Amino acid sequence: MTSLSNAHWFSIARRAGRDVLLFVGAFFTANYIRFGELSRVEEYAFSVGAGALALAVSSYILGLYSLESRGSARFGAHAMLLIGSFTAAFMVSTVVGYVDFGTRIGRGFMALGAGISLPLLLLHHLTMFHKYRFAPQRVAFIAESPDEMVEYLRFRDMKPRGIEIVGRIDIHGASPHGDLLGRVKHLGVLISRHKIDRVVFPESRVDDEQVRPHLRRLRYSGTPCTPLINVCEEYLQYVPLHLVTNEWLLHSESSPRELYFRKLKRTFDVITSLVLLVMLSPFLGFGVMLVKFFSPDGPLFFRQERVGRFGKTFSIMKLRTMRTDAEKDGPQWSSGKSDRRVFPGGAFLRRYRIDEIPQLINILRGEMSFVGPRPEQPTFVTALAEALPFYEERHMIHPGLTGWAQVCYPYGASTEDARCKLEYDLYYMKHAGLIFDLLILLDTVRVVLIGGLTQASQRPRYAPTLVPPAAPTVPEEEQVA
Repeated sequence: MTSLSNAHWFSIARRAGRDVLLFVGAFFTANYIRFGELSRVEEYAFSVGAGALALAVSSYILGLYSLESRGSARFGAHAMLLIGSFTAAFMVSTVVGYVDFGTRIGRGFMALGAGISLPLLLLHHLTMFHKYRFAPQRVAFIAESPDEMVEYLRFRDMKPRGIEIVGRIDIHGASPHGDLLGRVKHLGVLISRHKIDRVVFPESRVDDEQVRPHLRRLRYSGTPCTPLINVCEEYLQYVPLHLVTNEWLLHSESSPRELYFRKLKRTFDVITSLVLLVMLSPFLGFGVMLVKFFSPDGPLFFRQERVGRFGKTFSIMKLRTMRTDAEKDGPQWSSGKSDRRVFPGGAFLRRYRIDEIPQLINILRGEMSFVGPRPEQPTFVTALAEALPFYEERHMIHPGLTGWAQVCYPYGASTEDARCKLEYDLYYMKHAGLIFDLLILLDTVRVVLIGGLTQASQRPRYAPTLVPPAAPTVPEEEQVA
């Protein structure tokens, strides 16, 4: 089964849950201080609960719970965003509390509750923000072969936030020196000596008879031992493609999720599409006017064949954002904001995703879902399936209007970008669920509000290490006997 500790949504839920408890608890405390007892709880419970929900939602949209991807951002900026989120939550509590004027909440009680909750929230986020600096998880890496050493150097140089690489452990090797801590048969001693919290190993070592008994012993002695790909899931929220195996795909979820993918997800898609078609109709109308103003000669909507679930093709609908001769030379990669084929008004529609609104029709037809991998043209799918292993795996579920790759990675214009997005898609397919989908929708709100992602905003990449070239060998005819 999928480990909850590896799931992005579970980490977010824990952090948001603590904020909610602090917010609600502060107002309960304020009530007790103000009245000497818990008084009129039924009159303010709903408004305080609404404020707590607003706090969690706005904090997530502002990225305050996604600390692993925040890089080296300073806490001052984090605190300002938290104060903004708290202000929104306080306003929601006030407005909801004053809906019924006869049972309105007193201003003194609200002020006292705010005075208690805001410092507690700031302290919580300060602790959460600096937790990994003061108490990182100490990790040892099992590596001996050349390929394993490459992975070890990649992992070490990436320096995931929250992890301190203590060193490596080999199987047959030499005496400890440099970052080599020792041999795998001495794991118990090494863990105690170096205060190791977790042992990370390449998945191929699971079948190694010399390593597996020691890993099993660790498992039952209380020290976590984790395949490298699982650590990447936990700290990066994507899976490096070169680490993915058929076994990982088959065991990424031990039980089928028919209830979610075929029933809950479809019900959610239909209801939400109908609601959004009504709510977003003014924006759609504005988009229609922009298309007619900047490019009056072409059609209003753009239809294009895309590949859907199980490889079945369908016609996707968008507001047209490109010139009528945009693909006169055949399909081309979109280069995002710098795409010269896009007319001026089309660039605005793309930036704020207004051009995507007609795809709600595709969702109602059952051709797409709200959340899932983005559908591509058959020409691109054929080329990418040849270049990227497991690319066709993303066609096992319905394509989405938005997706984990779309809220984590900017517009792609190359095979390398497609590889990066595939890594996010595979992660989503393993962890897909109702809560994760709702978080992705909130992420989409943030991406739309900021006008799209940039390269600087993406998560750290698991990039290859530049290994120094080996010393040149002497040709056989030049060797001295």
